[in-house]
Amino acid sequence: MSSQAHQLYRGVNAESQPVWDAVEKTSGLVLVCQTQDGNEDLFPTYYSSTCGGHTENSRNVFGDSFEPLTGLPCPYCKYVAKPIFYFWPRVEFDEVELSRRLIDRYPSLSKLGQITDITVSRQSDYQKFSRVTSVKLAGTSGKSDYLRAEDFRLTIDPSGARIRSTSFRLKKQTGKWAFVSGRGFGHAVGMCQCGAQYMARTGKDAHEILSFYYPNSKIVSVYESEQF
Repeated sequence: MSSQAHQLYRGVNAESQPVWDAVEKTSGLVLVCQTQDGNEDLFPTYYSSTCGGHTENSRNVFGDSFEPLTGLPCPYCKYVAKPIFYFWPRVEFDEVELSRRLIDRYPSLSKLGQITDITVSRQSDYQKFSRVTSVKLAGTSGKSDYLRAEDFRLTIDPSGARIRSTSFRLKKQTGKWAFVSGRGFGHAVGMCQCGAQYMARTGKDAHEILSFYYPNSKIVSVYESEQF
């Protein structure tokens, strides 16, 4: 599917010989990590466009927990990411429409009445910026509830093209909610594509890139026991 929630694929006409060479050379190779029971198994190798300087712990975004997905500093994406994606512009949403979208997606939130207050309940703090991981919603009924920040942003903006990440500050204005100081593009878990692109340009190979973004993982072949 062609949305920010999936890998974008533009069809056969977008393919090239270097792409096919890479596919053939890596046929049968997968990443594994040690699981809680001590065995080695596949894990979800999440990736997104631009982490903005630090990848995120998967537990805060998808609710799962894998050692290679706990988050790490990424000093690379700033060198190749388009400025409008590394720092995205202010976005505004009507207060009533925002409330409607949240309640339509999560009917249990109807107990809040109209949602009138949104505050950050948890965030990941890094050296130069923060990423919201959970928000508290309060409404006209006097009740409140919580929502994972990634679910919050994609409910308000399903395209993911306006609220481009959960690294933002939220401001309430007359009848509107404004998302400001936006940074990064995507959920930021796992590999940062712009960061990987920079690493490749500086001579790093696939093994080095994957080892960096998925630490404590290893590449194995599904056809044989050989490790790479």
